[in-house]
Amino acid sequence: MAENPEHDRLREDLEGRQRATVWPDTLRAGRSVDEFLWKGDPKATPIQRAGLLVFATRWSFLFAMAIVVVVKGILERDLTMTMIGTVFGAFVGIVDSRLIRNAFRHKSRHAPPSGKRE
Repeated sequence: MAENPEHDRLREDLEGRQRATVWPDTLRAGRSVDEFLWKGDPKATPIQRAGLLVFATRWSFLFAMAIVVVVKGILERDLTMTMIGTVFGAFVGIVDSRLIRNAFRHKSRHAPPSGKRE
């Protein structure tokens, strides 16, 4: 009995995803995680979204620390501290907002319009 080519391709794909223990495979697996963090996934599971939120809270903590540095620099009239805190805070804030946005990114629940007007 001949194997279905679709089943062979599916089996090879699954085996390829499960062997992420050697160098080229770890790079591929890491890339998918990086894409999920930076681009988001509308079909992500709730546990993946929760993990992304946990990761984003670390960035939120860094953002809060940058705000403290900026305020301390303003109060002490230290321009260098204020500028470093502002630049660092802007970078961290952008990354944090992107991560949080990706954690809440859902697939649209409404059916797409069919393009027909009545």
